[in-house]
Amino acid sequence: MLSTPSLATRLRRAGLPPQQLLLCAGDVLTLLLVSATILTVRHLFGGVDLSQYIWIGLFIVVLMPVLGFLFGLYQTLPLPPHRELRSLVLSASMVFALLLLSLFAGKSSVNYSRLAMLGSWLLGCIALPGWRFLARRLWARRRWWGAPLIILDRSRRGRAFWHYLKRNPQYGLLPFDIMQLPEDEKRLTAMLAECGARHPEAIALVLQGAQQVSKIDYLSIINRYFGKTLIIPQFGTDFQHFWLTPCDLGLHTGLLIKQNLRSRWRRRLKRLLDLGICLPLTGLLLVPSLLLALAIRLDSPGPIIYRQRRLGLGGQEIRICKFRTMVADADAVLARFLDERPELRTEWERDHKLKHDPRVTRVGAFLRKTSLDELPQLINVLLGDMSLVGPRPIVEDECVKYGAVYENYCRVRPGVTGLWQVSGRNNTTYEERVAMDNYYVTNWSVWMDLWILGKTPFVVLTGYGAY
Repeated sequence: MLSTPSLATRLRRAGLPPQQLLLCAGDVLTLLLVSATILTVRHLFGGVDLSQYIWIGLFIVVLMPVLGFLFGLYQTLPLPPHRELRSLVLSASMVFALLLLSLFAGKSSVNYSRLAMLGSWLLGCIALPGWRFLARRLWARRRWWGAPLIILDRSRRGRAFWHYLKRNPQYGLLPFDIMQLPEDEKRLTAMLAECGARHPEAIALVLQGAQQVSKIDYLSIINRYFGKTLIIPQFGTDFQHFWLTPCDLGLHTGLLIKQNLRSRWRRRLKRLLDLGICLPLTGLLLVPSLLLALAIRLDSPGPIIYRQRRLGLGGQEIRICKFRTMVADADAVLARFLDERPELRTEWERDHKLKHDPRVTRVGAFLRKTSLDELPQLINVLLGDMSLVGPRPIVEDECVKYGAVYENYCRVRPGVTGLWQVSGRNNTTYEERVAMDNYYVTNWSVWMDLWILGKTPFVVLTGYGAY
């Protein structure tokens, strides 16, 4: 007996995936709430007539879905976080730009508060990514969230990829079956025809093996029965580029790879972003930093600021500043501790960190948990030794652990925060940290920096992965 398809399945088959519907409705509602809040505040202090702004809500309801669709916000496969941030900011900017243009064209701009429009735009650019982050935290593991996926395996790695997608629901892909593709064309055709008929809304994910030569044209047969096919090549794990553009070269298809770090003006923009954020932030944090300095002085003897030798841009040695979090004779304390507990020596040699470090003071434990010990590194940013966002600075002994990736590490300034710091931090392995640093350098963009900066306060407040 056939079961009745769920509401989510019926919506997908009708071309209305529930995830995209919810995100679209949430984007519109977020902009409406932001605009309503700003206008209400403006009304309380400035006496604007709210009734004349009602048509602006209709403007947002119509324009945001259209622009979001054009910028790829509601496609089946989700955008990478930094590209989604870019699309959200561009969509919101276009909405308010077209709104102001229509006001000027109608010669009625003087009747509307341009300050309220500016505030709605700025707050909207912040609220939209925040709403989507919250939505994924709440619903990413629900069965109705994401696109159903069937794994068609030619590489014998289907089970590992299944678990990878299950551990990472943020990608919005829901694997429900794994099929090992046979070498017999008749069996293959019959199997795919049956599966495609039972699950017409599913995406076919093809895991290619290293040996690409085959008598069967797998993709042609798969494309007969599935509306969407996602191909994961054998070199997928080593081909970590998000700035790819397909190129049609007649009978050939190419991929254009853009390296943003090769662009001089983008590197200058990154430096301007560092200074533009760091200068006012340093002034705002001056008084809290003085209070932390006093707490460090009262807690234990020793200097307030601790300077460490690290490797920076081009492998040059730099001295980074941190609030002292350890006792004065830290090296001797560590040596005694490891002699008494040799089972923890492996953890220290592997990660250069201990979860329960005997050298850390009471105030130091708080500073590390909240990452406030990194505040003096803003001085390094102003001096140009570091960037706000980048790989975590390493010591010379760690170069061997980076291997060939070390060349990529040297291409950028180390950062106060970074991809590793907002992606699990000390809860990850050292190999994962190296992979994240390599991924950041390979795919760097200003939008990725903005996404990491936006996520950093949440990680600091929750203390996730910090010890």
